[in-house]
Amino acid sequence: MKIAFVNCWTMPGGVLNVLQDLMIKQLRKHGKEVEVRLFTLISDRESLELPLPGGNGAMVTIPIVQTLPKWINQIFLFFTKRKVKILSGVFDYRNLMVFYPRLMKLLSFKIKQRKPDEIQISSFAIAKNITPIPGVPTHLYLHSPMQYIWSHYDEYDARLTGWKNRLFNFIVPRLRKWDLKFHHFDSVVCNSHYTQELAEELYGLKSTVSYPKIADQYWFAGISPKPMPYFVYVGRLVNFVRETGLIIQLFNRLKLPLVVIGSGPDEEELKALAGETVIFTGWNPEGMTEIVRDAAGLINLTKESFGIGTVEALLMGVPVFGFAEGASAELVDEDCGVLVKSKDLEDLVLDFELFRSKSRDRKLISERIREKLTS
Repeated sequence: MKIAFVNCWTMPGGVLNVLQDLMIKQLRKHGKEVEVRLFTLISDRESLELPLPGGNGAMVTIPIVQTLPKWINQIFLFFTKRKVKILSGVFDYRNLMVFYPRLMKLLSFKIKQRKPDEIQISSFAIAKNITPIPGVPTHLYLHSPMQYIWSHYDEYDARLTGWKNRLFNFIVPRLRKWDLKFHHFDSVVCNSHYTQELAEELYGLKSTVSYPKIADQYWFAGISPKPMPYFVYVGRLVNFVRETGLIIQLFNRLKLPLVVIGSGPDEEELKALAGETVIFTGWNPEGMTEIVRDAAGLINLTKESFGIGTVEALLMGVPVFGFAEGASAELVDEDCGVLVKSKDLEDLVLDFELFRSKSRDRKLISERIREKLTS
């Protein structure tokens, strides 16, 4: 049996962890008889190594098929990791949105060539928009509709300037029309009730909700016996959506210690912005679980479609300073943290002082999120 997995692009982060979990479920279901391949727009690796269920430590290699030729992919990755004036702005994979319809048509052709018996899609942007293959069951796990043309459009429109803003607003209506064409799936599962509502509103999709699996170490890490006086951010280092730059400005103003865990295309720019109280660790540093567990709080100002980092922190009893819109409202109540309605820096300063002023029961925080995840 051949199963084609499809995702948007393959980079470190929570979405990749969910994808790998979905693959492991299929390997467990079908055993050694299944052949799995991953199809993606762009990837920072040529394959995935996953534990073979019941394989006593044996690993299975999942080949990755990319839309772009390998040499073009390498150029984009090179300029993502090494900032070069002008060229890094040109070879930014986010600029590929102009070509999404053609690129997904090409990826669809590559999938069809493999003649899969089943298609599993994990989509947070464009993976859902592959051309259907008649007679091939197609299942969608939806992390989010394409945020920059739907739920986060206003934010992008406000921040992009000059020719980039004009090009963005020229493309968005065309991308929306294209995106709405793809709504026929044999089953749809959403990562939160917030995403479920968006999927029905935009595409008319009926779906069930299944929260992403959270790694075991966060379930069993326990509560910190002595939290430290620093705060932590975990996620991709990008200015849009993740609001990493705004978070750094907040901690520059407050002169409080912030540990930034993650990597991404705006890393060098964010490091230049950071003051002396902000520390960057890179992605998945040694002792990452303990770093988060011992923090005074997790900072996440994203309009989340779920929020894996938020849940990981809550499981360990870490209070969250988050954003009131999106799925965070499903996860964080007043006993577990503070959700802000404004991203104005002056408002954030006041809200954060309120967040710091209240003592919270870390055991209760952990119990609340466990109830939500298991109900």
